[in-house]
Amino acid sequence: MHPSLRALRLTALLLVGAALPLSAQELTALGGTANTANFGKSSYIWQIDYRQDLYKNFDGSIAYINEGHVIDHHRDGNAWEGWFNLPLWDDRVALSVGAGVYYFYDTQPAPGGDTIDVHGTAPIYSLSLTGYLNDRWFYRFILNRINPSSDFKSNTAAVGVGYWFGPNRRPLGNVPNRGTPEPEYVTEPQLTVFGGQSIVNTFFSQKAWAGAMEFRKGVLPHLDGTATFIYEGDPKIVRRDGLALQLWPVNTFFDENTSVGIGVGPYIFIDKKHPETNSTILGQKSPAAVMPLVSLSIARQLSDNWIARLVWHRVVSNYNRDADVFLVGLGYRFR
Repeated sequence: MHPSLRALRLTALLLVGAALPLSAQELTALGGTANTANFGKSSYIWQIDYRQDLYKNFDGSIAYINEGHVIDHHRDGNAWEGWFNLPLWDDRVALSVGAGVYYFYDTQPAPGGDTIDVHGTAPIYSLSLTGYLNDRWFYRFILNRINPSSDFKSNTAAVGVGYWFGPNRRPLGNVPNRGTPEPEYVTEPQLTVFGGQSIVNTFFSQKAWAGAMEFRKGVLPHLDGTATFIYEGDPKIVRRDGLALQLWPVNTFFDENTSVGIGVGPYIFIDKKHPETNSTILGQKSPAAVMPLVSLSIARQLSDNWIARLVWHRVVSNYNRDADVFLVGLGYRFR
């Protein structure tokens, strides 16, 4: 199985669990350092981590890890992990051990001045220490060991702050009930127009203005479906636009006024700079090609009908032209 397809299946499976109406959700932003396995090279790191209670003293997490710029490598990726927790000091501190799968995107130089995007999966092993400052805020320290067989191995250390997004405030002390279940939330139909920037994942990070139009509708509680036209602009080395069809496990916070979701699905596109990417769709030759699109979105309700939304799309190509598309938009909710 192609690594990107394997990663999409893992994402779909684990994010469905993350979108379940469970009582505890933690979002953490961290920064620190990364070193190669023999500590010969080092760089910065930053990490965004979403963690969800699944069972007593067992969590699941989804994280984005950017490993900075080690010489000849610009690597980042998504990690899916399970965590066993040891609560200490009346549940005010937690020591956790995690293990899982890391799907990475590594931009490397190629002969002739071009770059290649190497995709792959690797085991990841982690240790974290969390201290709860009050019933919402906490600090966290994380050590990661990323261990691919076909790319460089790395150790990362990061520290950061996080926020508890449970429906109720986090109980302090050894309280068995961590809150009431969330109500079933189904997204109403929305139409959103976006503007922003695309960045091609090469050593030169070519940029261009980008835009999109998205139609979103809840298909199940905590699961949205979208159809999005994406225009990636003209960063000179690609000229892509197309239609993305995605499913989004979503969760809502702050009386359903804020929502966070992660989307996965196919991106059917035309690249005018690379016609050789044309594919055969449904048995017929087509000018379009298909590749995976993984996305992160956060939205805030402005009024009964208007919504502000931020979206980050990661285009996962098979011809060394991965890209990030960062968009901000204004949407209308049909009630």
